Amino acid sequence: MKQHQIHLFVAGLCLLVSAWATAADKPQYAVEYRQGVMNALAWNVGPMGKMVKGEVDFDSTRFAFLADRLAVLVPMALEGFTPDTAAVKSHAKAELWQHQDDFKKRIEQLQGASAELARVAKTGDEAKMRVTFGDAVKMCKGCHDEYQKKH
Repeated sequence: MKQHQIHLFVAGLCLLVSAWATAADKPQYAVEYRQGVMNALAWNVGPMGKMVKGEVDFDSTRFAFLADRLAVLVPMALEGFTPDTAAVKSHAKAELWQHQDDFKKRIEQLQGASAELARVAKTGDEAKMRVTFGDAVKMCKGCHDEYQKKH
């Protein structure tokens, strides 16, 4: 009897994993994933921008923490931009799908910039942190201007 229960459990687990894998392949889920990553990026960039603009006190420890998060999140963004999502309603312009190599290159450059920001933030040099943040944000804006629909 016990072996029968184990077999049922394993079969149920296989069905669950199979259903999840099938659902994960749906283009809409890739769009939702990338939107989630972009929202997480904005969640972390916002407080950094307020520090850089002087809207709140500059906290180099918090800034470094947020910069580390960006360095982890940026590489995740590209995963959700799969060709099968081109027809799904989103903020992506048609040009993104026509120029995927450029888009990928821009994300890869942003990966480097976010890693550099995290590195600079660890030094505690506020002036360098501000400049490096500005450079990274310019990359974000350039990509958004080129490939994101205005909403």
